[in-house]
Amino acid sequence: KRAPPLTSAEKWWTTLARGEPRCLPLGAGSLLVQVSPAPPRAPVVSSGGMRRFFRRGSDPGSPYGGAHGTAARWRSVAICKADGRGSVGTDNSISTVKYKLSEFKPWFPWSILEQFRRTANVYYLVVSALMLTAEQRPDLWVTPYESWTTAGVLLFVMIITSIKEGVEDVKRYNSDMRENNNPVLARAPDKKTLRWKEVAVGDIIIVRDREPLPADAVLLTSSAANGVAYVDTANIDGETNLKLKEAPLEVAKAMGASEDGAIAGFVSAEPPNRDVHTFNGSLKVQGVAGGQEIGVDIAQLLLRGSVVRNVSFAVAVVVYTGKETKVALNSQATPSKMSLVEKTINKSLVAIMVPYLAFTTVSALVSWAWASDLALPYLLADAQATILPVFVSQWMTFFILYCFLIPISLYVTIELVNLMQAYFITQDGKMFHAESNQPAIARSSNLCQELGQIQYVFSDKTGTLTSNEMVLRYLGLPGAAGTVAE
Repeated sequence: KRAPPLTSAEKWWTTLARGEPRCLPLGAGSLLVQVSPAPPRAPVVSSGGMRRFFRRGSDPGSPYGGAHGTAARWRSVAICKADGRGSVGTDNSISTVKYKLSEFKPWFPWSILEQFRRTANVYYLVVSALMLTAEQRPDLWVTPYESWTTAGVLLFVMIITSIKEGVEDVKRYNSDMRENNNPVLARAPDKKTLRWKEVAVGDIIIVRDREPLPADAVLLTSSAANGVAYVDTANIDGETNLKLKEAPLEVAKAMGASEDGAIAGFVSAEPPNRDVHTFNGSLKVQGVAGGQEIGVDIAQLLLRGSVVRNVSFAVAVVVYTGKETKVALNSQATPSKMSLVEKTINKSLVAIMVPYLAFTTVSALVSWAWASDLALPYLLADAQATILPVFVSQWMTFFILYCFLIPISLYVTIELVNLMQAYFITQDGKMFHAESNQPAIARSSNLCQELGQIQYVFSDKTGTLTSNEMVLRYLGLPGAAGTVAE
């Protein structure tokens, strides 16, 4: 059935929900009203005509509000409650591996199929097929080589490359496992140590100085006055300068500068989105602000991966976990990368095909002309005739004969060099960072050649290229000579 027409009041609220200013008649005058975000429980109409309600902060035009005009709902969850824990949000574990059975991308045969991005692999697959066809059907054309000489080398190269991709993916898996199993102190609702992957929306987490955040969370209090905290987002945006975060003043006073302070209530947040510069949410805490909702924004949001600094501890309530965190929504699937060397080789092989096909065609024409003018046909009386035209048969034969103009050994050499370069990078003592006890890591051996081909570095600031650390060099005191700090 078609929905009944909206009343004038509903039309007024619907327009106001979109953030458009409206005049509210007040007798002799009027009052200009604009609400942003939309008021709670405002009715809107979807394209299907059904009436729906959305909570404060929903955006009918948001991609998370539905493709047909239905508004997305804010999510609300009880803070630090055992009942219904984990019912909102997703699992907090992450996965950056390339090959996943859950996404129908198993290591085999996907790692084999990806290698046909290389022009030479496609070419030698075709040549191997032609050789095998000639061995099975000699009445079509003649092959000068055995099929295993080409197919065997091609299979060897592809298996070695596939194993290398598998080893690199195992390293990604181990890195994910280390991060997912990192410990964090939390109240869920009892105070205990959880692994990152066990954190759920609504849990209160306690993060120490220089510890990373396991999920997106709203700051509640800290060891500093008024509940302020500083975070380092270098792992997210490369910025090394610390960013100030401020807890809601009412909540910070209620909890005090203690990590054992307890609160009860609800936290609400807008649907997950990719914008790391905006956030809308609210806190409703019992006994705070008269039980009214307290608005929170990006000034209170701590992003996953950011590091708490300059405070002994920070207490926050989780609002987004796992794939719904802003960092995860901005991440991309692990791509299959190709170095500039490989791209250049692909282009070069295409250029080599021109003289290669020319040699094949000229040789086939000469062979066809010679066979046509043969004055002693009885010398070939025992030869088996082909069912194809002579020119076509000879062309296929010469195409196979000249196949090694494109050297398959080139890719064998490249793969071995890539593996050795990656090994030397990880074992290089001069690239070892002693402060973090971290060696250099070659995450993708395909890009080792790129290190020697950097010509220009474009940077918007010096902090991108340097450590951007402020070191005390000179101290001047009244009545004392200045000293230089070493």
